[in-house]
Amino acid sequence: MSGRTRKIESQLKEIVGEEVDALSDPRLNGLVTVTGVRVSPDLAQATVFYSVLSEENTEGAREGLNSAAGRIQSAVGRQTRLKRTPRLHFEPDPVVENVGRIEAALQDIREEGESEDQNHQ
Repeated sequence: MSGRTRKIESQLKEIVGEEVDALSDPRLNGLVTVTGVRVSPDLAQATVFYSVLSEENTEGAREGLNSAAGRIQSAVGRQTRLKRTPRLHFEPDPVVENVGRIEAALQDIREEGESEDQNHQ
């Protein structure tokens, strides 16, 4: 990945994050964080990765982001110097989901260890 691509991804992450924070959609207020952006080599597409504060709000967040995609994309177009604005696609950040699974597994292991310790006393 080139330095230019990384710079564009960083700029898009900042712009999209600010726009998401400014939205008045109750499905998004304070619940969604933009965690990263990956652009295609031709800069025509950008995948915006996000995390949700509570798993029960995941579907609402997806709907809210997809609903606001045009507005967010328009803001990106105004604030960047790109010839064409990348088309935005929103995806839950898989890293955040994996961390949650790992934390749950570690908690299960801790609880099993504590119960075994109590049984041996």
